[in-house]
Amino acid sequence: MPLTLSVRCPHCGSTDTELLSRFSSTACKALRRCVACREPFDHFKEL
Repeated sequence: MPLTLSVRCPHCGSTDTELLSRFSSTACKALRRCVACREPFDHFKEL
């Protein structure tokens, strides 16, 4: 079973986020959106 880490929103602190794109402005970042505040944000991928 794969381990799923929750990603915290940098705007409101919620861990209820969704993946919008596996790649953002660079290959090492993913584009996510917070379900609570609806703000998009970049997230550095784990290795």
